[in-house]
Amino acid sequence: MPDAGDAGSARYPLGPTMIMILQGRFLAERVEDSLKGIGLSLRRLGLLGHLRRDPGISFSALARRAGIKVQSLHPIIEALISDGYVTTVGSGGQGRAAVIELTDRGLEVLEQATQLIAEYDHEVFAEGEWKDLGTALTRLGESLWRERMASSDGATAPAAPPVAGRPSRG
Repeated sequence: MPDAGDAGSARYPLGPTMIMILQGRFLAERVEDSLKGIGLSLRRLGLLGHLRRDPGISFSALARRAGIKVQSLHPIIEALISDGYVTTVGSGGQGRAAVIELTDRGLEVLEQATQLIAEYDHEVFAEGEWKDLGTALTRLGESLWRERMASSDGATAPAAPPVAGRPSRG
């Protein structure tokens, strides 16, 4: 029986891991290009999603969630402040951390991004095997989210995952 990588194989030569990586890159590039039209990137979208789920989060906690260093987060937050998407509360002096909050404009652009991605999901995952894949990925994502919520601080997961937001690497 030929191996999946054999030239004579009747099967596609890549397994699910490589297919997900390659398709994920393609989808990420396409979404990233669309987000540019509303002044966002996947990283900025992820940060705004974290801020919506946890208003008043500190710089250090947000950096941990985003998987980046606080030093790398500061210029991104400065750009988000400049764009009017977030604001900081408190000085961060005398041992107290400044917190970051979404503005109304930030909520609006987050909703625009959510709508853009929902439209893209509908376009890409509308028919055939892509529809089946979309359903399977949604179920997997919900399951993983519930597991993560249940394991964090012993909290019980809410009934449904957040509407918008990307994985923590945003």
